[in-house]
Amino acid sequence: MLYGEISEYSWYEDDITPKEFNKDLKAMGEVEQITVRINSGGGDVFAAVAIYTRLKEHKANIAVKIDGWCASAATIIAMAGDSIEISVGGIFMIHDPAAGILGYYKADELKKIADELETIKQSIVNCYMTVTDKSEDEIKSLMTDETWYTGEEAVEAGFCTAVMLTEVETEVEDAEKIIVNSVPINLNTFHTVPKGLLGYANSHNNKPNAKNNKEDENMSLTLEELKSKYPDVANAYKAEIMATAKTGETDHTAAVDAERARIKAIDEITLPGYEDLADKAKYENPVSAEAFAMQMVAAQKKAGSKFLNDREADLKDSGVDDVPPVSNKGGAGEDDPFGNIIDELYPKAK
Repeated sequence: MLYGEISEYSWYEDDITPKEFNKDLKAMGEVEQITVRINSGGGDVFAAVAIYTRLKEHKANIAVKIDGWCASAATIIAMAGDSIEISVGGIFMIHDPAAGILGYYKADELKKIADELETIKQSIVNCYMTVTDKSEDEIKSLMTDETWYTGEEAVEAGFCTAVMLTEVETEVEDAEKIIVNSVPINLNTFHTVPKGLLGYANSHNNKPNAKNNKEDENMSLTLEELKSKYPDVANAYKAEIMATAKTGETDHTAAVDAERARIKAIDEITLPGYEDLADKAKYENPVSAEAFAMQMVAAQKKAGSKFLNDREADLKDSGVDDVPPVSNKGGAGEDDPFGNIIDELYPKAK
């Protein structure tokens, strides 16, 4: 169950990581088939490649099922499947890799980063070419354009092998976040999100081999008609429901526990004065405790820089630099009325 963000590591095991994946893979033992269910907006490319590699080298038959979204780095993992099925209401997206940069860099250092991104892109293209018949140049162009596919379009483009007749629940919270089958997906990392796709999963009618013609658009089937006309589809759908029923309660409980642990972890590391930032990290734009800690560090750094700049401005505005220095001559020659009184009262002491 690869549901959520893909990360190189995770403090509270709330992300998809190579470490957790390897642990789960080892616990399975010797098996003939592995079903990998994906619902992810992507994440760390290197982590995704590590998981992809473990799947490709495994002796078992790998059946990938995309239950909701498969975007960015998540598509790399999907390419490891001997079969790659995607929900009829699913979303598949490919784009160029990107690097997050903090600090100051010289031109040659930036060029090195750009060269690294080109190398990473080529490795992703190589993964895609093991599945689709598209040419290398065509795939690179599609990645540059940040191309989005519906479930059926992903199959037509050759990135997936078949469509599953399963439902996808998509809830659009705001312009930055959506919830896909209970999994939050951050849209800030994507440059072009087609608005039509956000509601596609809920509006798309899940019927066999749906085509854009009036006869299919007006077709509706009762359960008995579905069994009679499409027995294979009915049996496959039944199997999906039974599998979900067996694992649904456990998955839901685990998800709730993980969310509680994430919120608790953020509360424990929140410093005074950063409560608003913590609320955003917990509810408005959910991130892991690790990511929140980095946000606090960045906020502290920004606040420190502002303090130093404000202090420098205050000193300049005070005019202290314009006050000429005046010597007090070491105090010599100054009238000392208090000393004179003491001398008169206690002449012997003097």
